[in-house]
This record gives sequence, C-alpha cells and structure tokens, in this order.
Amino acid sequence: MAADKKKRKKSSLTPGEKRRLRQLMVCLILFGIVFLGRGVNLGPVSQFSSRVGALVRADTDFQAVFSQVGESFSRGEPAVETFRSLWSGLMEPEAPASAPAPDQETGPDSPDTAPQTAPEVPDAQIA
Repeated sequence: MAADKKKRKKSSLTPGEKRRLRQLMVCLILFGIVFLGRGVNLGPVSQFSSRVGALVRADTDFQAVFSQVGESFSRGEPAVETFRSLWSGLMEPEAPASAPAPDQETGPDSPDTAPQTAPEVPDAQIA
C-alpha cells in the first residue's frame, strides 16, 4: 500500500486533464465576468452605439472622400495629414461651415465661398 501512495503523488495530470482544467478555468472566468457585468452602467456603451448608428445613417460621399485622399497623395502631402483628412471626412461627414470672422473679407474669389467638392464622374464610368 505504501508503494501505491508514492505512485499517486508522483503522477501528474495527463494532457487531457490539463486541457479540461484550462477549459474549466476559462468558463469560470467568463461566468464571473458575466455575473459581475450585469450591474455595470451601460451609458457609455449606448452613447457609442448611438454615435455609430448616426455615422451609418449619415449621408457620406465616399467617392469624394477617397478622391480627396488620392489628390492629397498625388500632391505629395504627408501620409499622416492625408489619413487625418480621411478620418475626419468619414467620421464627420456633415461638418457645419463656420462663419467667417468679422475682419475677414468674403468676396467672390475668397476661399471661404468656393465649395470644395470632388469632380463629377459620369454615370457611365461608375461600376
């Protein structure tokens, strides 16, 4: 009998037992996260969800945004600035036009009055 006790103490877990133990630990951790997460304030999540929903419903002209990116690369502008403009074009599609300051002149050739849009592409070229 003494020999049997020594054998049992020396034997370690088999690979299958180790896998099952890891699975049990993962399940217990996930259960704990779900159990504790029930009482979490979901205000920020709902705000994020509403913002994503607004972005999805927004009327974004993707062709114009990516056209501006292509023009920016062809002009040789830095990639960081180009990607910033891409991000702002996609995430803030309807940026309100700011009113010019009172000391600025607004004339027919003022850059504030000229709309910056992408060139029109005939329907025949759109695939």
